[in-house]
Amino acid sequence: MEEAVTLTDQRLQQIFREAFENDKLVLSDSLSPETLPEWDSLAHVKLMMGCEEEFGVKFSIEETVESTSVAKLKQVLTSKGVGR
Repeated sequence: MEEAVTLTDQRLQQIFREAFENDKLVLSDSLSPETLPEWDSLAHVKLMMGCEEEFGVKFSIEETVESTSVAKLKQVLTSKGVGR
């Protein structure tokens, strides 16, 4: 059964596409620096800044360090009330 794509997922996918300058990038929960070689420290900063701007949240250093995959980033965003 296919998972429903939420508005948060759509917004996140756009942030990832902009950060990686790849209009064809498809978001999945397993996406991480291990599965996407372009996900380096600079790209990570772009992602976190893009999320802060798009969702109107601020990340702590701990949250930034913890957000090492799409699934973990979604968990942090959910803890901040995004997507509820």
